[in-house]
Amino acid sequence: MLRASGIAELPGAKKEDIKLHGTEDILTISVDIPKRRYFKEVEMSAKIDPKKARTAYKHGVLEVTIPKIKEKKKPRG
Repeated sequence: MLRASGIAELPGAKKEDIKLHGTEDILTISVDIPKRRYFKEVEMSAKIDPKKARTAYKHGVLEVTIPKIKEKKKPRG
């Protein structure tokens, strides 16, 4: 299975401060902590399945892995 992955440095954020939202084309990472609020939208180069995203957060570093959606090939003709 093909996957897309990315790493974001989020110093000062706790796991519960981080929210992910995704569509087939865009992944949004947002953080809301008392000192500040910020977010980043990442346009994906391939279609992804955000409902199957896997994350790991350790020492201020978030790693996200998301399976790519297999695009159906159009019949030739």
